[in-house]
Amino acid sequence: MTMKHLYFLPFLFLCAVAPAQKQGQPLIDSLVAALPSLKEDSNKAKAYNRIAQTYEGLNPLKAFPFAQKGLELSEKLHWKRGLAIFHNNLGLYISDTGNIPLARAHFEQSLALNKEMGFKTQQANTMINIGRTYQFESDFTRATDYLYKALVIAEEMKNNDQISVIALNIGSNYFTQHNYPKTTEYTEMSLKYATLAGNRKWISKANQQLGGVRHMLKDSAGSRMYLKKAIKICEEDNNRVGLADALLNLALDYPGYKDQIAIMLRVDSIMEQINPNSEISYANKGNLGNAYGQLAKISKSPDKEIYLKKASAYLLRAKELAEQNASPEYQAHMYFMLADLEEQKSNYKVAFGYYKKANAINDSLFSQEKKNEIAGLEGKHNIVLKDNEIAISKLKLSDQRKTQIGLVVGLLLSGVIGGLLYWQSRRRKRTNTTLMVLNDRLDEANKVKARFFGILSHDLRSPIVNLIHFLHLHNEKPALLSEEQGEAQRQQISDSAESLLNTMESMLLWSKEQMENFKPNIRQVPVSELFEYLQKNFAQTGSVQISFSQPPDLMVSTDENYLKTIMQNLTSNAIRAVKGVPGGKIRWNARREGEKTIFSITDNGPGIGEQQAKALFDDSLANNEKHGFGFHLIRDLAKAIQYKISVQSQPGMGTTFTLST
Repeated sequence: MTMKHLYFLPFLFLCAVAPAQKQGQPLIDSLVAALPSLKEDSNKAKAYNRIAQTYEGLNPLKAFPFAQKGLELSEKLHWKRGLAIFHNNLGLYISDTGNIPLARAHFEQSLALNKEMGFKTQQANTMINIGRTYQFESDFTRATDYLYKALVIAEEMKNNDQISVIALNIGSNYFTQHNYPKTTEYTEMSLKYATLAGNRKWISKANQQLGGVRHMLKDSAGSRMYLKKAIKICEEDNNRVGLADALLNLALDYPGYKDQIAIMLRVDSIMEQINPNSEISYANKGNLGNAYGQLAKISKSPDKEIYLKKASAYLLRAKELAEQNASPEYQAHMYFMLADLEEQKSNYKVAFGYYKKANAINDSLFSQEKKNEIAGLEGKHNIVLKDNEIAISKLKLSDQRKTQIGLVVGLLLSGVIGGLLYWQSRRRKRTNTTLMVLNDRLDEANKVKARFFGILSHDLRSPIVNLIHFLHLHNEKPALLSEEQGEAQRQQISDSAESLLNTMESMLLWSKEQMENFKPNIRQVPVSELFEYLQKNFAQTGSVQISFSQPPDLMVSTDENYLKTIMQNLTSNAIRAVKGVPGGKIRWNARREGEKTIFSITDNGPGIGEQQAKALFDDSLANNEKHGFGFHLIRDLAKAIQYKISVQSQPGMGTTFTLST
């Protein structure tokens, strides 16, 4: 009985490294020797990946620990690209052990990271692997969904390697459903793109699948031709896993059971060395058990008893592994072969039990196939309905045209007059619309101008008046102030001048934001830099204590200048609020909530009233407003970078402002 096989794609890192099987063990030995001298950085993680990839074609079980070390190092470095690579690779190696749910969990983590980083090629690659895990579990609906999603990306990126892999797996889906024409179509597509990409591994696998199709069509000569091509490539590339897989399929094309067994024993020897629990291994053991069982049917004692004993040993081991790791379809195959063997041994009760298990699984699979057929019939039915609707619509349209011709002949003159009137009306509407747009823009410009100069009238006057007052006092009555008072006054004027400069810079930034088509410059900014900026600008705050709290390495995606200006104004307002308050304190806090970065500033001042806070949420602004530029600046700049502001304040209990996306 023929067993099906699924193929798990290695991580496509081919642009950076040569195919692993061409360099083999010497490459592994040199990389392992170099590991102790490498720094704990991404280059060392790449070395782990190179070793694991090279082992994948030689001995997948040895690849696993190096992929695990690479994952741990990537987590330590917070290297997302490395995490995506190693989650994908671990999924591949774990799938070889048959633990499909755990393998899929790694693939899904890799897919999420690649989507976050916007790596489309890697997204498609991981979708292929997720699709194959569902394929392995005989959930062909989900498998096909993931494969076609991956195909859309691969064709968009013109990635011949990926197109080849996806086509091969879609062909495998059709093979499982015994649709051999479609299997051939997609497998030949896979072979075409694998040849264009020069990917010998997938050329080999496509030839294997074409051989499988010819086998099912009873074309043994054609099957052997394709399989021998695959075997030649695997032998030249020292791909032992691929070689074992091709030999397993080739064995089934020989008519003599002894010839089959000789090839299968070679496969068993290879897989016992490199991965005894893999799919190829237990599929081969099942086929070995079946071949010995069939040989026993045509043999006499004592050979018959020897063959039955060997058949039982291989089939029971295959059953054990299939129950742990295999898809439902594999398990059904195993139970059927065991039932046949027990029937030969006259153990009819045991044989009946195996038949029941096999038929229960096949009934389930058959029901799923029927659902797929019904879905297909429903689709065809909908197409027929649409065709009928189109035909009816065409008839209606024909009748309408005949009626319209009669109306046009009788109303030709009226139509011409109506057309002229309509043309004139359209011109007036376009002209009026243009005038309305221009008027709206003019009104908005006037509002912006009024708002801007209303703010300037207060926020620039105060520091300039203080500066002029001090200069007059210093020139006219220099002896009025003691040296200590003069120094304090100069320091105050210096601070006032710096504050004036900061205010002017903030207003220039705000005024740019009001310009049409001006856009913020969004990039990744470390939160630590924002807090350092505030510490530097507010180093001299007298008795007011300012503290900062944040997780290490926290980043925020924003316009740095906009956010700095918002935070600077909030800090200035808080300092004014707590001055004169015993034990005045201000605390900045940054935290991560899901995909959002939340900022908050808290002071222990007297709090603010509802009217003051209203400026944060009310776009209206009178020209003579005197509570300052800050709240309006914060409001407008926050809108520009899509931040939301909220405030909590109670009289005598302080105030907390919160910034969030």
